[in-house]
Amino acid sequence: MNTIMKAKKRVTWGKPIEFIFSLLGYMVGLGNLWRFSYLCFKNGGGAFLVPYLLSVAVFGLPMYIFEIAIGQFTQQGKLNAWDRIPIMKGYGYACIVMTMMSIVPYMLVMAWGVIYLYHSFTSNDLPWTVCDNQWNTQSCISYKQWLPGNNSTILNDSSLVQNYSDTSLAQAQFWRYYVLRLPNEQDSIYGGFNWPMLICLVLSYLSIVAITIKGIKSSGKVVYISATLPYLMIIVLLIRGLTLDGALNGISKLLIPKFEELANTQVWIEAASQVLYTYAIGFASLTTFSSYNNFNNNFYRQALILVPVGAFTSLLMGLMTFSYLGHMASVLGVNVDKILKSGPGLIFQVIPLGFSLLPLPQLWSVLFFGMFYFVAVDSVFSDFDALVTSILDIFPRFKGTGRRRVLANFAVAFVLFVASCTQLTSSGIYIFEFIFYYGASGIILLLLALCESLSVGWLWDVNQFAIDLEKMTGDKLSLWFKLCYRYFIPAITSSIFLFYCAKWTPLKVGDFVYPVWANLLGWILSLCSLLWIPGVFIYVLYKGRGSMKQRFQQGLESTLPDPHCEKDELSLDQFVGPSGDKHNTVEVVSVI
Repeated sequence: MNTIMKAKKRVTWGKPIEFIFSLLGYMVGLGNLWRFSYLCFKNGGGAFLVPYLLSVAVFGLPMYIFEIAIGQFTQQGKLNAWDRIPIMKGYGYACIVMTMMSIVPYMLVMAWGVIYLYHSFTSNDLPWTVCDNQWNTQSCISYKQWLPGNNSTILNDSSLVQNYSDTSLAQAQFWRYYVLRLPNEQDSIYGGFNWPMLICLVLSYLSIVAITIKGIKSSGKVVYISATLPYLMIIVLLIRGLTLDGALNGISKLLIPKFEELANTQVWIEAASQVLYTYAIGFASLTTFSSYNNFNNNFYRQALILVPVGAFTSLLMGLMTFSYLGHMASVLGVNVDKILKSGPGLIFQVIPLGFSLLPLPQLWSVLFFGMFYFVAVDSVFSDFDALVTSILDIFPRFKGTGRRRVLANFAVAFVLFVASCTQLTSSGIYIFEFIFYYGASGIILLLLALCESLSVGWLWDVNQFAIDLEKMTGDKLSLWFKLCYRYFIPAITSSIFLFYCAKWTPLKVGDFVYPVWANLLGWILSLCSLLWIPGVFIYVLYKGRGSMKQRFQQGLESTLPDPHCEKDELSLDQFVGPSGDKHNTVEVVSVI
């Protein structure tokens, strides 16, 4: 029998800087721009920052390094990379399932940005700044009512202040009654299915498919805009916010913690999960992106710079958001906690006020929501591309950038689109929160972090991991990271989980408390990801040979070739291995 080896060159980044910008773009993405501010507002401001910054040091940096390391070391996507520790390959499957579930609510957030962008193209007043729209109620308050020199200023209208609620502001009513189509106090004309959002959702999915259709060769170019423009917009809005009356009151809410809030386990869970979310730990994107690197790329030093940049970006977003919240609270004469309903729409209600206080608000609105679109693209295409890549790793015959890749992208997008459509009814925001909380954040991220830390600390063995990292980067792994992998992360995640179980309360969104059956259904959703880990663990032991100890040892043995040996012996254009190749994937064709 003759065997012909046909090597297909693995796709790599067009330029090494594209990898850096992709990581930076993800960190300044929806996790920071959209999610951080509302979680901070929800969990007491400064009380949230304390566990958040601690989690960056204990969870964020060590696990960020490992997520990149395993992809670059194995030159494989999230799933096949765990052939390095076959008995834990279920972790790779769990991350793929969670990534798939996270895209469903993420695409809706992107569609929210699209509908705001559409309404920004107007020569009239922006629709969320006035109260003469069909969806507005009698209690509506527009920003013009508190502008200096306005005869109808709120300060002169005590009835408005007395009747004020967290749904009175024009931007809040645009969000609730137009974007979400929640029934208002006057009528339910905007209840039912949300057809405008359906169009925005279709456009969002089509744009993601178009950008990722050729893999990183096309999507890598987007990050130059999505990773830099947000900082300009945030700084402009922050400077304007700091000049407003009452801004310092809002910022003090962010920076001065209420220490009694630290006794709430939910604060710690959401702070830790936000860190994992910001840095894409547990998702498919980091490992997949790093698999396109050269073997000797020094990701270790890159991570030591990028992780603090991500934390600084979170702080900037918090300062900007709370400066406007403080201004609104000061003018309206209410507490910062009562100014708006906490929830995923916080940023869509605060940022429009910032535009209203700038010259040419329509222009700034177009720039911001245009930037928001690119940021959403950067966040979603990272996960979408990683998801498709992982699926193609399972079915290598479909790899490539031709027709099969296009069909794979459209097939995955269609399945996710159908799931996203369930969020377009008047109760869609509750479905959104349900999927997001139980499917892609909160306790599920912490449990995945526990499994990953045990894998690198004990199963890969942290000392062997340190040797492998030094092979790639030339740098030695810090003792702090070794202690985090082996002891700190497992101990802290286990403790938080035990406290969570002891003080469990049903999921609550605004004033709505999910019934017990819905929370049980949520745990079933979480188990769709988590059960892959013990399932594959048991399967590997079952398929092994010998005693249980021998089977366990077999499950720890890598089924990938040693990339370091390949690096020494073969050039980039040569064949390097059947499954874990450095720059090539291999198809074996047998000819009899």
